Amino acid sequence: MPENTPEQPSAYAEAGVDEEREQTAFGRVMRPWLARTKVKSPMVTSITGLSSGYFATLMHLPPGPPLALTTDGVGTKILLAREANRWEPVGVDCVANNVNDLICVGAVPLALLDYIATDRIDESVLDEIARGLFFGSELAGISIPGGEIAQIGAMLADSTGGGPMLDLVGTAIGALPEATGPTAADNGYRKPLDGSAVSPGDVIIGLPSSGLHSNGYSLARHALFTKGGRSLADTLSGGRKLIDALLQPTRVYVQAAEALWAAGITPHGMAHISGGGLLNIARLAADVSYELDSVPAPAEVFRVIAESGQVSADVMYATFNMGIGFCVVVSESDAQPALDALKNAGEDAVRIGRVLDQPGKSVSIPSENLVGTGDTFEVRAG
Repeated sequence: MPENTPEQPSAYAEAGVDEEREQTAFGRVMRPWLARTKVKSPMVTSITGLSSGYFATLMHLPPGPPLALTTDGVGTKILLAREANRWEPVGVDCVANNVNDLICVGAVPLALLDYIATDRIDESVLDEIARGLFFGSELAGISIPGGEIAQIGAMLADSTGGGPMLDLVGTAIGALPEATGPTAADNGYRKPLDGSAVSPGDVIIGLPSSGLHSNGYSLARHALFTKGGRSLADTLSGGRKLIDALLQPTRVYVQAAEALWAAGITPHGMAHISGGGLLNIARLAADVSYELDSVPAPAEVFRVIAESGQVSADVMYATFNMGIGFCVVVSESDAQPALDALKNAGEDAVRIGRVLDQPGKSVSIPSENLVGTGDTFEVRAG
């Protein structure tokens, strides 16, 4: 990775994404209003998730199973899909982004509703997106019973020329299944996960990503094409085209997560490594820290992004998944059984780190000399 320079921490803002301002705006402007909203129906006994910063929100409607809700989109990967006129991958991304968040709370994904905002109707494009949504749903084991298409050409200022300009967003619902024994809550359903059970000495298992998934594309595009002068037709080693690496769909981890439960393993925490990179693991509730001392070398596409845009390692690891798309935290005694269960489910899972008895929710990557909290990594002093 390129050496860190004083200019590098602003690389993402230079690409048009001000993460610090985004987080501040949500916390200062939106959250106070949203936190005041309340369900008036007596059917709902509680809703949890807004204040925790976790991956999905749980809604309790006794005597039925607690429901899990989440929403997410595809982001500026859409712009590459448009330029390449290949839309199927982003349909898969839309499903994966949502169901991978649901399973972090222990939920089984059930259904998704999609929303497409576009400047104009192009049936061939919609067919490809729908096919991608279908393929994603097959991997996740969910239904897509409905959705919405909105034609808002007047709102899409950059839609002139080329194919349709659009945005793709999904909202997914899941539920905690029935459970017995130590995995069951008092209501007879699976205990929800929030990471509060994570303890010092626990083992962190990483599941490989397929590439960038659908996060960090504003920075990737800026680094590769604006600063690096590359084109979609460029090739990586082995002859793989750059556009193929960039449009590789997000992996769906539903079957992997359920394989753990089926093997009798209760994860202490699970984290979808999406926007925010490997710092996402610190979203688990326990006040501990994480040392990622065995992170595999990232795929070539990440190195090409870093070199093309002179993006430092601290920014890369705080933006991209860097080859790890999902993390599972288990007790040391469950580590090998978990690895075996994941292998039997077709996952090339590896141990990537351990939980430290240090408060502060820091994430360290010794191989890169990085330590981070919140939304940023920094080069470790000394």
